[in-house]
Amino acid sequence: MKRRYLSATLMCLCLFFSMVSTAQDLNLKTLEGNATSLSNQLSKTMWTLVMVWTTYCGECAKQYDEISAFHQSNKKFRLRVLGVSLDGLNQRTKVRQYARIKNHTFPSVLAESENFSNKYKELTGAPFTGTPTYMLFDRGQSIQAYMDGPISIDALERFIDQSGQSKG
Repeated sequence: MKRRYLSATLMCLCLFFSMVSTAQDLNLKTLEGNATSLSNQLSKTMWTLVMVWTTYCGECAKQYDEISAFHQSNKKFRLRVLGVSLDGLNQRTKVRQYARIKNHTFPSVLAESENFSNKYKELTGAPFTGTPTYMLFDRGQSIQAYMDGPISIDALERFIDQSGQSKG
């Protein structure tokens, strides 16, 4: 069963590999309250996995430990994780406290759900269906894959390795 789940996840990621779009600006706010944008938050030296989440998403909470561990083991040389909370720009204190309680090791920013949904459709061509959602950007800030629902770290790592991550 687990092998079938991993294969299905990898297949979903690979299906979207050919759709490449560069990240355009999406207005965000840091947990410190500063205005920023998606393009400012994406790494230019390594790949970025964007995890879209909310404080009320039970499926997101199940993924935090694994995503945090993945971020910790990859952030210096391969890939970093960026969280995007859709709780809203005015929920900074709530989101910061929640991320601390859940031991997020990856940074997060805030977005408005409607604005994010519009940008997601622009970037992927698909409607945004909810959290958790993942988007994988290369060093050129081009989206290489996206997926809604839980993600398997094993499948993600295989996808990155197969896509020539070390070259791009």
